[in-house]
Amino acid sequence: MFLQRFSSVVAVIALSFSGKVSAQTTNNYIYIEVGADNHGNPITLDLSSIKGTEYILLHKYGDKTVKTTLRASCNENRLFTKRVSLYTSTGQLTSDNKTEREIFPKPGTADAGSMEIVCQGADIHNRPLVRIKKTR
Repeated sequence: MFLQRFSSVVAVIALSFSGKVSAQTTNNYIYIEVGADNHGNPITLDLSSIKGTEYILLHKYGDKTVKTTLRASCNENRLFTKRVSLYTSTGQLTSDNKTEREIFPKPGTADAGSMEIVCQGADIHNRPLVRIKKTR
């Protein structure tokens, strides 16, 4: 239930930034296209992977799939890779780099766009609820 609400909020936020959203669902996973690589292959944000400010970006690299786990430090406007994994077309892991390093996303890139979506979603999630008291 929470994931459905959060996914809707994130999709609305993404739409407000880019003017368009390409979303896809596969086996209870929800993906939003946040950019493209140098070869025009889409880079997608896996909405179901978002845990706080940690999330996964996926994109094709030849016949392989790259899965990058990122962690955003929203208050400091910093972004870190936590893990970069390379999978074959059959899903077999061929490379796994767990070296954490800071990256410096440029405006308009998939890294910057995904970080903005995740940080805005985290900000909405962390806001206190306003309760309205009924009076008679």
